[in-house]
Amino acid sequence: MASYFEDLTKVFDVSLMTFGSTNSIAVALENIDAPTNTATPYLASYMLLADTEQADLGFSEQRGGIYQVDINYASVKGSASINKMADKLNALYRAGVSFSRNDICAEVQSVSLGPLIVQNGWAKRPLTINFLAFTKRL
Repeated sequence: MASYFEDLTKVFDVSLMTFGSTNSIAVALENIDAPTNTATPYLASYMLLADTEQADLGFSEQRGGIYQVDINYASVKGSASINKMADKLNALYRAGVSFSRNDICAEVQSVSLGPLIVQNGWAKRPLTINFLAFTKRL
């Protein structure tokens, strides 16, 4: 049996974990504790899926969705570090890039950067990655 939800989440989670390791920033995936000390910047990820739609030739179904990455730095650091990290993430998840795992393929449609939110010593800016995911036909 295919593992649709797990594979689709891992399509993005695995690339984000590799990105975090390469760029020396902590990553808190869904249901994993985030750093509480503002001295440790981190990325937090969330998967938001739309309903499944019947697809056409070549795919058995498709689903749109959002993979959101919140970029978190200490609020006293200003916005430059956050914006630089957003640029690096945008280079990884740029429109037109595809990621796959098993029978799942996700293609990035667009990337946008949300407003800076300051709360409890943290400055957070959400990066929204809109994608379409497809399941290969058997």
